[in-house]
Amino acid sequence: MKKLKSLIAGVALGGLLGLLFAPKKGSEFREDLKKDIEGGNYGLNALKDEFSAMGKDMGNFTVEVAKHEDVKEYLLKGKAVAKDVQERASMWLEANYGITAQDLEKAKKELGKKAGKAKTFVRKVLKKATKTATKIKKQIKKQNSN
Repeated sequence: MKKLKSLIAGVALGGLLGLLFAPKKGSEFREDLKKDIEGGNYGLNALKDEFSAMGKDMGNFTVEVAKHEDVKEYLLKGKAVAKDVQERASMWLEANYGITAQDLEKAKKELGKKAGKAKTFVRKVLKKATKTATKIKKQIKKQNSN
């Protein structure tokens, strides 16, 4: 029952946010979507533009809300609670598994290094794949023109 109430509340909140932040009237958006589909873009450009505009509007709204004094107070309280949870978790890990805050920091740094290496590797692979795809595309064009 609790999940159902949460779902209904989420749908209602999502609908409200959609109405608040929709940059265009529904009829205008549907017309843009129709034109985009007819232009062969499957409506993706219209959706991208709509979501981009909604994101900007929501970002601006969030900035304004964050300026409110009550919100600032709740954010500070939230940060304090998060720090307390982090400290308690750290103490629990040390007490139960002998893992210290220094161990966690060392693991975090090592993970960061590994992630950086993985990112570099992925970039190289993508670069090679792009070159190969471009080469194949040129070959296909050349074959089709002959």
